[in-house]
Amino acid sequence: MSSSRLLPIAIDVHAPLPITVQVSEQIKLLIAIEYLRPGDSLPTVIQLAEYLKINHNTIALVYSELIETGYLVAKRGKGTFVAESELLQKSISRNSLYQILEQAFLIATQMELSASEFGLTAYAVAVSSNERKQVVPLKLVFVESLQSEADSYLHSVQSEISHPLSLLYLENLQAGQPVALKELYSSNLVITKAQYVCELTQITTSKQEVIGIIFEPDLQLLTQISSLNRGSQVLLVSQKSGEGKNMKQMLEKSGISHLNLQSVNIENIQSYFQLFNHADIICASQSVCDYICEISPQSEKVVSFSFIINRASLSVLKTRLVAIQPKFRRLVSKANNIFDREKGRK
Repeated sequence: MSSSRLLPIAIDVHAPLPITVQVSEQIKLLIAIEYLRPGDSLPTVIQLAEYLKINHNTIALVYSELIETGYLVAKRGKGTFVAESELLQKSISRNSLYQILEQAFLIATQMELSASEFGLTAYAVAVSSNERKQVVPLKLVFVESLQSEADSYLHSVQSEISHPLSLLYLENLQAGQPVALKELYSSNLVITKAQYVCELTQITTSKQEVIGIIFEPDLQLLTQISSLNRGSQVLLVSQKSGEGKNMKQMLEKSGISHLNLQSVNIENIQSYFQLFNHADIICASQSVCDYICEISPQSEKVVSFSFIINRASLSVLKTRLVAIQPKFRRLVSKANNIFDREKGRK
């Protein structure tokens, strides 16, 4: 490492940056922090080259590029001077940025990073940040049929993919509600339960992708129910009858066949109230679990019907999210046109 007595410039022959870049950027920095001011003269090519112990042609190239870009100006017979230009003023206005970088470098040195390592790290962060800024985030929607349990399914998906989701209802889409359809057509990826994929494929555009996922009972719930004796009475309580059927199907698909599963909904629960006393366990959907605990004569028998996304479904969903991200940068701007075209076609 050698230093110039004329200018506080340092050269690192082991740095990954070319020497021309090192000298050029340090002269720009000296101008930005106003160590060099408009009209100040610079050392001659020979003087600076000798003090830095580098080739004269290297300094000549640096000066030439800085003159061409407007940082310096050459005056015949007089030498090279700091220019007076708008570019210079813009460079000086970045002084606060250089102060932040200086503080960051002090932290980096405490972590035992060299100047070269710090520079490469800063470059990597800048490139990565710029790339993220240019990427238009995916717009995802989750489509459910039953409003009563929709939030539970939505939360289950959202917690796994850590990505915001809009919630739409299949009934509204099938009825052709404009607001719901516009939200659907402006989305990049449609997520729904596996049983609704065919219906949604008929509604979505040819450019949209529909992914069906399978929900299954939580392992802890399955373990608790599986331990019951053969023929035990399991009462499945939900807000709507359709959800009760879904709960029953989930358990049966998970291999529960030795129990007597009976589903009821909250609307006609009075007709089946006697079942509360005879049930070995009362499995209530998340939306009604607290209420069932309050009215049940044996609240200790009440468990919440918690569910998770099937592992294979989750793997497919996450893989597709990673794969399709770049494809939709150009499609987002066309969303409203797609909606208008599809609305006219329907």
